[in-house]
Amino acid sequence: MGKQEAVLSSPSNSSATPAMSQNNVEIVRRVYEAWSAGLERDDPGAVFDSEDVAGDFEFAIEGFEFEGRSVWRGREGYVEWFRTWTAEFEDWSLQLERLIEARHNRVVALTYQSARGKASGAPVEVRLGSVWELKDGRVVRLRTYLDPVEALEAAGLRE
Repeated sequence: MGKQEAVLSSPSNSSATPAMSQNNVEIVRRVYEAWSAGLERDDPGAVFDSEDVAGDFEFAIEGFEFEGRSVWRGREGYVEWFRTWTAEFEDWSLQLERLIEARHNRVVALTYQSARGKASGAPVEVRLGSVWELKDGRVVRLRTYLDPVEALEAAGLRE
C-alpha cells in the first residue's frame, strides 16, 4: 500500500452553541489526531485505543455501497473498510478542513481526500462530509457522505 497520511489543520468552529457541543468538537478533534498518529504507524485501528471511541463504534457510508456494504462495526470492521478503501491508491491523504458543532451530540467534519490510482496514476480528489455522533463523551457512530451539503443537512445545518 502507498503512503497514507492525515493532515490536520486548525478547523474553525461555529461559536453559538453550548459548552457541551464545544466539548464534542474537541473530542472529535482528538479522535482525528489519534487516527492520524495511528496512520503514521500504519495502524488505522489505533484510534480505538483512545477512550474517545466506543468499542461498538459504527462507521457508515451514506448513499452508496462499497464492496457490497455500507456499514462496518468496531475496530476490525473499520480497519477492514479503511484498508480496502485505500488499497488501490498511492499517496492517499485526508485533510480535515473544518469541524462544525451541531445539536443532539453531533459534529460535522468537512474533509478533503486526495490520492493517485495505483494502476492508472490518475489523481483522485474528493471533498466529503461526515456526521460524528457522540454518547456519554464517546464517538459511537460516524456517517460519511460523498456530498458535504448532505452531511450538513443530515445534522440539521446549512452551509
